[in-house]
Amino acid sequence: MADDMKFDFTEINALAADLGKVADNAGPNIRKAVEITSLLIKRDWQAPLKGSKTLPALPYALTYDVGAKLGLGGSTVESEIGFDRGRKQGQLGHISETGSPTIAGRGYGLAALAANRADFEKGLAIALEQAQKKAGL
Repeated sequence: MADDMKFDFTEINALAADLGKVADNAGPNIRKAVEITSLLIKRDWQAPLKGSKTLPALPYALTYDVGAKLGLGGSTVESEIGFDRGRKQGQLGHISETGSPTIAGRGYGLAALAANRADFEKGLAIALEQAQKKAGL
């Protein structure tokens, strides 16, 4: 009976190949979404820090870096947003954000991250949608 049953996997194989193209096409757009969101988070984090009488240079110590890593299982895009300790007042950024035993943390970075979450998710969805279109799906 098993010899009588034959399956045609042509369409499934074609779909698998197209899905592989989606991943290849998505990379540049995902990186762009990460870069844009990183910049927006940095700006939103800087805004409430500007005008401080005690830490006037702190907003300008905020930076972000975006990088990609290639691995065996695929590639990753990562972003690091925070205070550059090499810039003026940058070493005081962690106290401003998380506090100390005598100073309450402000949490502006976490608030900026939360404020940009929906936009980041939308950017990722657009990146994947564009990759699917490019792959013909």
